[in-house]
Amino acid sequence: MPRLAVLVVALSLGAGAAEAQTAPGDAKPTTASSTPWRLGQALDQPDGVRISGSMRGRYEALGSPFVAGRTEDDEYLGVQTVLDVEVDVGGTGLTVGGELLDSRFIAGNETGGASTEIDTLEPSQLYLAWRPDDFLVDGAKLDLTLGRFTMDVGSRRLVARALYRNIFSSFDGVRAAWTSPDKLSVTLAYAAPVARAPADAASAIDNEVALNKTLNRTRFALAQVDQPLPFGLHGDLYVMDLDENDSGDVATRNRKLTTAGFRLRKPPTPEQFDFDVELALQTGSVRATTSAADIIPLEHDAQMGHLETGYSFSAPWSPRVALQYDYATGDKSRADARNERFDTLFGDRAFDLGPTSIYGLVLRSNLSSPAIRIEVRPDAASEAYVALRRVQLEARRDSFANTAVRDATGASGKDIGLQVEGRYRRWLMRDSLRLSVGAVMLFEGDFMKNAPNATRQGNPVYGYSELTWVF
Repeated sequence: MPRLAVLVVALSLGAGAAEAQTAPGDAKPTTASSTPWRLGQALDQPDGVRISGSMRGRYEALGSPFVAGRTEDDEYLGVQTVLDVEVDVGGTGLTVGGELLDSRFIAGNETGGASTEIDTLEPSQLYLAWRPDDFLVDGAKLDLTLGRFTMDVGSRRLVARALYRNIFSSFDGVRAAWTSPDKLSVTLAYAAPVARAPADAASAIDNEVALNKTLNRTRFALAQVDQPLPFGLHGDLYVMDLDENDSGDVATRNRKLTTAGFRLRKPPTPEQFDFDVELALQTGSVRATTSAADIIPLEHDAQMGHLETGYSFSAPWSPRVALQYDYATGDKSRADARNERFDTLFGDRAFDLGPTSIYGLVLRSNLSSPAIRIEVRPDAASEAYVALRRVQLEARRDSFANTAVRDATGASGKDIGLQVEGRYRRWLMRDSLRLSVGAVMLFEGDFMKNAPNATRQGNPVYGYSELTWVF
């Protein structure tokens, strides 16, 4: 693949299609209909039945790969289809729900990162929910869910239903979410994570259908409280516990991790400063590898933080400028009996750190990274942002992210480089059809140039163009 040709074509065609819809500053999106088309309405669904879904096609191209041992440029054309159905059991307050996920490979580099984005014909959710009104307090609501489900918790940095990635993290168990009339919310969950199948890359690339496996010997529990505070603030406290053990043919690092944290935030408001502060401490034990011969647990002690402050201007395009800093500890030494590398659990990172999928360069582990981000809304149908992020290692002897690039001596320094990212999104048909184009480039620093197993392919560059239909 010519390294940049497809990327330039994809982005130019996508941007051209978007600009053809309206002139900059136009307040109204061009739509074929004032009312979004919905599958449930087209099927004339009866009362108590809700049917919805989405289909997203995305082409991605990655030049100058950065994963150790990989030298070939990467590309991926995939389609993600999601179908959701809920049926109320009349008069009982019970709801039976399900979600079918079909994320499949269409074309691309079969030896690249595409296989991790594929999950064909998978019931990502299948549950029984009880949702009574006025539970315990007048005006309070409860959502008690039993079965298989996905979930977003708090900031979504540790537990999330991924938005950019093509597959979801599902759990088998029970979850309760209670919300009071004054918006105090309490979430409790106890579940077993679900592992994607088939696990081998060749079968995934062939779009082979196999039901995902419940990790029966792994348990994940969480408790989270979100409380509105004076002056428009929100406070968030949480504790999460992961007890992981090898299960059948699934080898693990036997993680026994407790993560406790807090978040304080003030949402963006025109002509006001906003901020988002989150800190988490992680303790427990973990093994160095997934090998069955590795039976020695390492003491685990790690931290993660996100600091952000921004200002929203009351001006054309509604600009917001934000300063950010992301921090996550890395492992200081392989020779001791400790591990300080922060574990991201089941979180999402695309909204903070850049696209995932076949890119996914920056990870919330072994990271020290300041950034500046500028967001704009050119009109009612579109939004865009550009972000400049300095990426550095927190521990110079640990590997960077999921690249496996490492300098055990620390002589290559900490500087990963400067990541420049941009994205433009536009509703072509209001709430029905949306175009998104984006690009990222890393200007490599000393570590990515000089580490012993660095790919030395030059500055990584990634771009994508996607079209999402919500029905």
